[in-house]
Amino acid sequence: MQNKFIKILMMASVAVAVLPVISFAQSSFSSELGVDISPNYPRPNETVSINLSLYTADLNSALITWYRDGESVLEGRGETRYSFQMGPVGKETKIEIQIELLGGTSFSKTFTLNPASVDLVWEADSYVPPFYKGKALHAMQGRLKIVAMPEFVKNGARISPQNLIYEWSNDVEGYQSQSGYGKNTLILNGSILGRGESVEVLVTDPVNNLVAQGFIDVSPVDPEIIFYENNPYYGHIFDSAITNTFDLNAEEVQIWAAPYYFSKESAGNLKYEWQLNNATVTNLSDSRTAIFKKPEGERGESNISLSIENLNRILQQASASLKIKFDN
Repeated sequence: MQNKFIKILMMASVAVAVLPVISFAQSSFSSELGVDISPNYPRPNETVSINLSLYTADLNSALITWYRDGESVLEGRGETRYSFQMGPVGKETKIEIQIELLGGTSFSKTFTLNPASVDLVWEADSYVPPFYKGKALHAMQGRLKIVAMPEFVKNGARISPQNLIYEWSNDVEGYQSQSGYGKNTLILNGSILGRGESVEVLVTDPVNNLVAQGFIDVSPVDPEIIFYENNPYYGHIFDSAITNTFDLNAEEVQIWAAPYYFSKESAGNLKYEWQLNNATVTNLSDSRTAIFKKPEGERGESNISLSIENLNRILQQASASLKIKFDN
């Protein structure tokens, strides 16, 4: 009898020894819980959706309670989705999810979201005339600079762009040589096929674990030629372009051609071809400026045309024409 009693006690101790397995199952569910956050990298004041999934148990019958910054915001069976609006940059949001499965097992998951943003701006290395108030556009085969402007805040302090990691890429490949620590600028040469540039950057704060993503599409344009009068008294009259027809009231007119959106670095590689009444004016082959005189004792009009070609970038070429009318 004594031996049987000892065996019973041993069996009871074994039964007690297996109780911690329940605790292990709780942590396993927590690690298996899938949390899908959309968008992946929330921006300030952006609406965020969180979806839960669990393949090892039924969440549709589970009692799910959502807490945001310590406050209960949603509760019910099968409440696997929750949406809310992020705060301003640097305003962290703590999310806690408590789940009680139908069988009684409970577990939870907690994480923090800190919105960050990055804006991309671009600058084209193309020509526009002095005092031009518009933006120099990206020309075919032109050189393009894209700058990332991140806004990362942690504990009320703004993080310097030079302390972040930048991963640049396009739809096909990554720009490894221009990616890395503090590299917030990307330099591109336009495609010889004339395609647009689709650029993506992933910005990471390695210290505070903040991430932001930015996209930009830049479409190239064809270069243009705009004519202006170079007046002997007023100089270049940039506020009034010559379009279609010019009435010549003086003895002569000096026409200045502005090669809009041709690459700046190729200014010395531009070939100018002026024509007067379909005949090439050979002595103006390298000139932006052409002087046309009124024929003595005649009245009528002359057709002026100009073609410009970039000898280094075959996609950069343009042509324009106008009529000069003159009276006797």
